[in-house]
This record gives sequence, structure tokens and C-alpha cells, in this order.
Amino acid sequence: MQNEKLKQIRQVKEVEYGSFENNMTNIGRMWSSLLGLKNNIPGYMVANMYVAAKLIRTNNKFKQDTYDDAANYLHQAELMQKKQNDSN
Repeated sequence: MQNEKLKQIRQVKEVEYGSFENNMTNIGRMWSSLLGLKNNIPGYMVANMYVAAKLIRTNNKFKQDTYDDAANYLHQAELMQKKQNDSN
């Protein structure tokens, strides 16, 4: 049941914000540029950094949405890293 709920959240977010993978990749490029890095931060690492931010939020009051978001970011990061590794 939980996996289905998270899948539905991902579908809604994709309609609202576009491709998760493209967004994370573009954010990685932007952050890399802002930080003056030679290499781009991979999209999966951007997603993992968002997981870390969500975990920090759990130090405050409980909010189910925070855990749902963290789970979805982690799931998407896993898929992105596997895809990257498979293409190398």
C-alpha cells in the first residue's frame, strides 16, 4: 500500500514539475557552476542531498509528507544511479 501511495505522489509531481531526472541533472549542473566545480554533480547525488535535507526536517515536528518525500527522493536516486552505472 505504501509503495502505491509513493508511486501516486511521484506521478502527481511529474505532471506538476516535469521529469524528476532532468530536474535533478539540471540542478546538479547549476550547483556545480555556482560552486565552480570542474565536474557536474550527478543528478542522483542531488536527489540524495535532498534526502539529507528531508532527514534534517525530521528533527522538528512529525510530518508524514517529509518522510514520503525522502522515500521518493531516495527511490529516484537509486534508479538514476543504477541507470548511470549501467550506461558506463
